Amino acid sequence: MTASHRRSAILLLFIGAALLAVADESPISLTDYKTRLDQYAAEIQKVGQHHEYAVDFYRQVPSEMLVQTPSGTTTVPLAFLRNGLESFLKSSPTVKAAMLEKLGGRLKAMRAEADSFEQANPGDAAARERLNRIMSAREFGRLRGPTELELLWERISAWLDKKLSKLFPTESALDQLGQVLVWIVIGIVSAILATWLYRRSRERLMDRPREVMPFVPSARSWRAWLAEAREKASLGQWRDAIHLGFWAAVARLESDGVWPPDKARTPREYLNAIPVSDTRSSFATVTKTFEATWYGGRPAAARDFESFTAELERLGCRG
Repeated sequence: MTASHRRSAILLLFIGAALLAVADESPISLTDYKTRLDQYAAEIQKVGQHHEYAVDFYRQVPSEMLVQTPSGTTTVPLAFLRNGLESFLKSSPTVKAAMLEKLGGRLKAMRAEADSFEQANPGDAAARERLNRIMSAREFGRLRGPTELELLWERISAWLDKKLSKLFPTESALDQLGQVLVWIVIGIVSAILATWLYRRSRERLMDRPREVMPFVPSARSWRAWLAEAREKASLGQWRDAIHLGFWAAVARLESDGVWPPDKARTPREYLNAIPVSDTRSSFATVTKTFEATWYGGRPAAARDFESFTAELERLGCRG
């Protein structure tokens, strides 16, 4: 089978399914038609109270209804209601109430027409006969209503429109979906940026240059380190005071045997060598202050050195 034949077969199957679906939509009675109009009027009131319900209501409204009357089957188009609901979803809040009132008024008018149609008299037979003679004249010969084939095609088109509207979202739904996607993308980008900044800060912290010591810190008494730190503090050289105070803490802990002497360690390696304890907590504060002022270049003041000294005392650097 060629590609052209396959396309033709698929088209015939699709049209056949549409014909069956259209055939299943049997006409409703005039009483059911009026009930349906009352139901739609109530739905309009519900949309007025809860605007978001318009989407569900839109999906329930068919493109047309077939109504069985004593004179035959009548097609009642409902495109005005579908189009009105779609415009309602796109409009600003200031005009929504007026739009619903207009739709409700038209449904009310259709309900009144249905009542009057049901109460109408058959009419004068003589007048109908005269009308038939007039319409059979030659000048009206070219006037005709839609053929059965045209009516069938309209029903197929309406059925397809109804099915496709369920498969594909309306423009208003796409707008809402687009806004949600934009916020999701913003959230993802923000999370990625925050993660990158955090990792970069950690890398900079870990990659800070080592301070080359000519000897292990404990080779010099922690009291000497502390005395020199206080001397710098008396001169207002707070950055140098904190620097020397850090090595006083290292010398004190190293002399107590917390870790084996090693002049090549970094401040973080000293901290990681301490088990979890109060000592580790105090030394962590000392290390953080030292890194921020000595390596990070953060300005230091007297109050910074005072809080720094308090942590040194908790580590045993008193005197």
